[in-house]
Amino acid sequence: MFLGEYTHTLDAKGRLTIPAKYRNELAAGLVVTRNPVDNCLLLFPQGEWERLAEKVSALPLTDPRSAAFRRAFFSAAEDLQPDGQGRILLSQRLRDYANIATDVVVAGMNKFVELWNPAAWEEKVGAQQSNADFSSDFFSTLSL
Repeated sequence: MFLGEYTHTLDAKGRLTIPAKYRNELAAGLVVTRNPVDNCLLLFPQGEWERLAEKVSALPLTDPRSAAFRRAFFSAAEDLQPDGQGRILLSQRLRDYANIATDVVVAGMNKFVELWNPAAWEEKVGAQQSNADFSSDFFSTLSL
């Protein structure tokens, strides 16, 4: 389970140190890809990626929307293995997509992780927090 929000700095080679709290779940490998909805990156543990990849692959080949989604999702994906210090190398291509230069917000999303440019993260979270109607309406649908 990935919970919490952390800010980390990439090293000179573009490596991101994975928060210590997440390392055990990612030790067997992970996949990083573009988020097709927001300008951030999605990081999945290998097992979760495989489950999601099966679902995406089952989408109809003849549907232009599913083809576009598959193209965006899989073509940018990179499978990675953390090094001995718990670091992964984020490619320049993925960093450019998410506008990540040096600092990265690492945000746990339960089964996966989002990687954000800090300013974009603050803008996204700030906009959602200022829209209290959205949050309360959506929360009420969960029937807790």
